[in-house]
Amino acid sequence: MSELPNLPARPSRREMRKAIVRLRLELQRQQLQQEAQLLLQPLRQARDLGQSVRQQLHGFSPLWAAGGGAATLALLLGRKRRWLRLLRLGLILAPLLFKLRQQTTATTKAESDPPS
Repeated sequence: MSELPNLPARPSRREMRKAIVRLRLELQRQQLQQEAQLLLQPLRQARDLGQSVRQQLHGFSPLWAAGGGAATLALLLGRKRRWLRLLRLGLILAPLLFKLRQQTTATTKAESDPPS
């Protein structure tokens, strides 16, 4: 409703007041919509970040499940030293596993694509 209200050539005072009220309501609606978009922007960014992380780690879900299970067991059953040792090992092995996974997907794609 971003148009000006239709008024006759000589509007009465009542019609003018109604038109002004409608314009004010439309302005407030647009302001609220703009403010809502500004407030929701960080939430959209967080959602997009979560989706991109999920897409990147899609092939690693068994690995992450095993790591999460091991971490949970370490927290529930172990002492601090065991948890720290497991965490260190995971931090050391994670980049290597990522690189290995990327290499295997690259070779699989190269083998499946016939040469032109």
